[in-house]
Amino acid sequence: MNLKCLLVAATLACSAGTVLADPPPVTLTPAGAGMFSGAFTQSADGLFIDTFTFLPTTFAGLVSVTLSSLSGPVSFFTASINDQNFSFLPESDGPDFSFAATVTNDVPLTLTVFGAVLGDDGNPAGMGSYHGTINAATVAAVPEPETYALMLAGIAAIGWGSRRKRAVA
Repeated sequence: MNLKCLLVAATLACSAGTVLADPPPVTLTPAGAGMFSGAFTQSADGLFIDTFTFLPTTFAGLVSVTLSSLSGPVSFFTASINDQNFSFLPESDGPDFSFAATVTNDVPLTLTVFGAVLGDDGNPAGMGSYHGTINAATVAAVPEPETYALMLAGIAAIGWGSRRKRAVA
């Protein structure tokens, strides 16, 4: 009885398809002052959700991503970078999926891609692969209006104090 259960479990496991491991971290290389870029290739099987992490470990700035199918008819549905979601409409956007996001806090970059490798009947089936590129540019911090107001108040206080000191002397 136990042997029969093991054979059934093994058959189900083999027929379920190949489970692909999480992709390794992608290293972003410097591409100029405050700019980084990287590329990755990932295999996919049927419906897939892949999560990519990037090195250096933290980043703040503008991030742009482009995904394209390499082998098999890979169709992308959505992607997110640090929980900012982007949808894909294949009939209007062409074969590539591109989007850009602003990451405001110095946090680890995480890209999640959801899609499918489509079979001949249009249903998720089979193996395929896709390629992605990522470009990141740090954005100089722009002070808020409150910062300027506080700076002007400080300069005015220093001027008032020095003027008062001269009047007393």
